[in-house]
Amino acid sequence: MSDVPQLGQRSDGRRFSERGGTDRRDAVCLFEEVYAAEGVVFGRGEGFRYRHRTLHDLNIELTSSAVTTDRSGDLSSGDWLALGWTARGGVRIDDGSHRAVTEPAIPVVFPTDRPYSIVAPAGVHHVVRLNWEFVDTVGAVLSEARTTTAAFRTQPLPDALPGLQASIHAVAAAAFGDGDPQQARLSLQVQLAEWVVRAYGGRSERRELGAGRTTVELAQAYMAEHCRDQVMLTDLCEAIGVSARTLQSAFLRHADSTPMNYLQQMRLNRVRVALQLADPGSVTVATIAREWGFRHMGRFAGTYLHRFGEYPGETLRGLPTRRLRSRAVVGSA
Repeated sequence: MSDVPQLGQRSDGRRFSERGGTDRRDAVCLFEEVYAAEGVVFGRGEGFRYRHRTLHDLNIELTSSAVTTDRSGDLSSGDWLALGWTARGGVRIDDGSHRAVTEPAIPVVFPTDRPYSIVAPAGVHHVVRLNWEFVDTVGAVLSEARTTTAAFRTQPLPDALPGLQASIHAVAAAAFGDGDPQQARLSLQVQLAEWVVRAYGGRSERRELGAGRTTVELAQAYMAEHCRDQVMLTDLCEAIGVSARTLQSAFLRHADSTPMNYLQQMRLNRVRVALQLADPGSVTVATIAREWGFRHMGRFAGTYLHRFGEYPGETLRGLPTRRLRSRAVVGSA
């Protein structure tokens, strides 16, 4: 017999559901519906029980399932980019041409361009799904290149894993909490999409790095993780263990920029993504700009105009970029 499902929708559009019970048939129907899966099978054994929780918030969906047996099924990627990991044990993934076994606590990208099958062990399994159009829009602005399904690898780059995990935690805490307004949650989701692109796509061929370029990439990774904070040059130097002179020199040589100017461009890019995705009827330019560390609105507007050739209010109103916002639906049903 199954427990009565718990369902709810908040006034800000977040939707939450939780179901559980002891009926295998109910569990099969639920898992096939939630994951658009076919042929879901749960292992044998007495004392079967399952619990499944889903939260949809803006451009992401967070799911967590606990089952007392192993489970298997056939899936396809659909409109979502899915990351998954287990608390213990590994998930076997087979897309017909490649087989892999995941490691506990390490998020992996499930195949993005072909059907696949999985076998998950008993225990807790977490999945974060991001809307494909949202990931594409974020990647286009921040990386200046469109993402493609074939560009994503299964395993994350080791140097991006800590930032990715911290970003997932921040998104989940904000989505399930009550203290973060919609715009703050959207900003956290933009950061998560960037970490996903950084961790799984776009850098399949690693360059041989000299000491200067290594210093720059370490600083860039720190900036990406702390982009919403008030970061000073001394913070960067302390974080990566170099002097201000060494850091300035490395940036001028390898990034053709000073560190703080690079950080400003990084923040401007994120403001642009947030403006493109925001609802002009419910947020202001000032709200979004402050979310990313800009305090002087007049100075910010001029810098934004110089960077993108349009005022931030034009971006927010969709002139001429509404077509991007229409492709990444925020708060969709």
